[in-house]
Amino acid sequence: MAITSSRSLLVVGLLVLVALVCPSEARKLSPEEKSLLRLVSSGVNEEEQCGPKLSIETPVCSVEKKDEGFELRRYPAGEIWAETLVADTGYTSACAIGFYRCFYFISGQNSAEESIEMTAPVLIKPEPKANGWKISFFTPSKFKSVDDVPVPDSPDVHIVSTKEQLVAVSDTFGGFPTEASYHNEWLKLKAALDKANLKYDESTVVYAGYSSPFEIFNRKQEVHVTIVE
Repeated sequence: MAITSSRSLLVVGLLVLVALVCPSEARKLSPEEKSLLRLVSSGVNEEEQCGPKLSIETPVCSVEKKDEGFELRRYPAGEIWAETLVADTGYTSACAIGFYRCFYFISGQNSAEESIEMTAPVLIKPEPKANGWKISFFTPSKFKSVDDVPVPDSPDVHIVSTKEQLVAVSDTFGGFPTEASYHNEWLKLKAALDKANLKYDESTVVYAGYSSPFEIFNRKQEVHVTIVE
């Protein structure tokens, strides 16, 4: 069945969010949907972009230090993210709910009725006080401020701007991570930072997913935490 270019863009957007946030859900997709997802899961970024290299845009940063078990990246102020909090929900359900909220926003459910390009990573942040998870994705760099971004139709999706921050990043790891997998990688990062006598804000831990679930080899995920300066 033929798919128009505009509809293809929206479908690809949805599939990438599924892939990055919740691989177990993505593996249920049809062959046609999987084919569309592969179109955006290979290639390289511009050199100034940070972290794993993809064909979709990722944030820029400068790497200040590399050490055993981690690297330190400085992210500039003013990065724009779309985020949604899924409260009173477990990891797997929060992934699915959060990504659909984000998908509806980028697919035109916003004040400009504009389709917004996909980016990576998708961030998954534990929110213990809400007994849930916050799902976020980076908005394209063409948006220079929060005011530039179309307003989400959903009151559950918020556009935020970050402050400059120094972030400790785990070694990139592969596989198909579960909540437990990410937590284990956080414990490794925590141990490496403790050994290096670096102070960090444990409430800022986030899980960063970059890879499509259809990539079997050389998969890319990270754990991030903000360093206290």
